[in-house]
Amino acid sequence: MKIYGGKMKEVKWTREADIVIIGAGTAGLPAAVAAHDKGASVLVLESWKSGSASSLPFISGGTPFAGTDWQKKLGIDDSPDNLCEEAVRISGGRQDLWRTIADNQLEFYDWIKSIGAEPETIFIVPGHPVKRVVHFKGGGPNLLKLLRKSTLDNGIEILQEHRAEQLIQDPETRRVIGVTVKADGRVLNFRAKKAVIIATGGFVQNPSLVREYGPDYVELIPTAPPSHQGDGLKIAMEIGAATEGIGLAVCPSMSMCVETKHPVTMSGWGAIYVTTQGKRWVDEGASDTGCYTAGYKKLFPIEPGGDHFVVYDQAMRDEAPPAHYKKDKEVVADTIEELEQKLGIPAGGLKSTIEEYNSDIEKHGCDKRFGRVKRSMTAELGEPLMKVEKPPFYAIVCKVCLTSMKGGLKVNVRGQLVDQLGDIIPGIYAAGEVVGGLQGIPGHYYTGHMTINAFVYGRLVGNYAADEPSG
Repeated sequence: MKIYGGKMKEVKWTREADIVIIGAGTAGLPAAVAAHDKGASVLVLESWKSGSASSLPFISGGTPFAGTDWQKKLGIDDSPDNLCEEAVRISGGRQDLWRTIADNQLEFYDWIKSIGAEPETIFIVPGHPVKRVVHFKGGGPNLLKLLRKSTLDNGIEILQEHRAEQLIQDPETRRVIGVTVKADGRVLNFRAKKAVIIATGGFVQNPSLVREYGPDYVELIPTAPPSHQGDGLKIAMEIGAATEGIGLAVCPSMSMCVETKHPVTMSGWGAIYVTTQGKRWVDEGASDTGCYTAGYKKLFPIEPGGDHFVVYDQAMRDEAPPAHYKKDKEVVADTIEELEQKLGIPAGGLKSTIEEYNSDIEKHGCDKRFGRVKRSMTAELGEPLMKVEKPPFYAIVCKVCLTSMKGGLKVNVRGQLVDQLGDIIPGIYAAGEVVGGLQGIPGHYYTGHMTINAFVYGRLVGNYAADEPSG
């Protein structure tokens, strides 16, 4: 076999397997087990030195599943059709991809439970009108642990610190037949007799790619695993793979304490968001959009660096569990005027904002300027908003963070990469954050879409790849 492109030369294969998977994370590990279960030999290559390469430990472990046994026991009427319709409406993503996820998510739910995952709580989050988001015991870190255990228990080898550098194609058929990696200073070639699966995550930690696809967000705080360098995106584009939603890829995510790099969640207890001038810019309860991220898109024309303050009073702090503020660096003041001074807000800027906000709640029971009617995106309607009025007053100095990419490689409904003309590139699949198409509206993230996409499509591409003819 020969390397496709450039100078043709014979390839010296280091090792081979039916399926070679690049990335040992949220999508790659389910793909590995699924392919193995269909009788394929599998080899997993991971660039990072440990399992922390996956985004899974960085999340709570909450994932939407519609039509579960748990919902039925609670009397909740839900279905895959509901999930699909809501996801397409809110995210603007491709219906064929969301339809596939909706139709296969219960299979993953049953499978993850079969390998030891224990559903712990079920709750409502933005964009989901009923309780369907499941938090598993131990959250994301434990789910990753279970996925790795299942992979290794099946005899599937994971080679750590093997970073993919180039895909290898047959020059006549264009079929991807392997991957070149670097490991311990050596260049190694791994042959895939059936297919290669890219499951490398996004590119949050690659400033040059963030600058290229989201120049407004270079100053934001990246929170993804250090391995999310865009390796899979780059090597796929080098062989002509198309992208989808790449302009939407960099999606502002949530408030992050500048000093502690901890997510700030006090808006759930009524806190308000203000700019460095002390002015609100958005409905903090996301009542108008039903998704977490849309409000942050509105911040950047005002504060290009994503700088802002989360402001709350003692009554809100008393009501919130300590976990929602104890890890943050709080600025405390006895008066709003003193808080303005400590934060560097022009005199009267924050005071006038709070006076207007409190007045609206007093007169109308809601915020008239931006239409806030709920304390938080997960609160029930009818739960009264809290005025910012009980001293002392608190603020957390924040930036918006980047947690994951929402655009990437273009795939067909089976997870196969396609080129710019829409033709399938044979022998190559992709799943997880490296894939685009599930979001089409700037800033409109359908809550939980990153995990459900990676989980479900990881299993699917593992199955599809295992069905490929051996070459």
